[in-house]
Amino acid sequence: MRIEIRRQGGYAGVRPPPLVIDTGELAPDAAHELERAATALPASTPPGRGADLMRYDILIDGRAFTYHEPDVPPEVRRLLRLARDQP
Repeated sequence: MRIEIRRQGGYAGVRPPPLVIDTGELAPDAAHELERAATALPASTPPGRGADLMRYDILIDGRAFTYHEPDVPPEVRRLLRLARDQP
C-alpha cells in the first residue's frame, strides 16, 4: 500500500516535502498496523474556522482525503503518528 501525506498551513504557511511510505518496504508488523489505520480513515473534514490552521492531504493508493485542524479525527491522528514514526 502506498501512503502519501502532505501537510500545509500554520503560521508560516509550512509546506514540507510529502511523507511517502510504501508498506511493502516495511517490517510485516509495522506494515500491517499502518495498513489497518489507513483503511479506517473517515470521510474528509471541511475547513475549520480560524486562521493559519494545518491541513493534511492524504493519498492512499489513489484515494484522496483531506482533514483540517482542529477537527482531525482520532483515526487520522493515529495514522499520522504511525507514519511519522517510520524510519
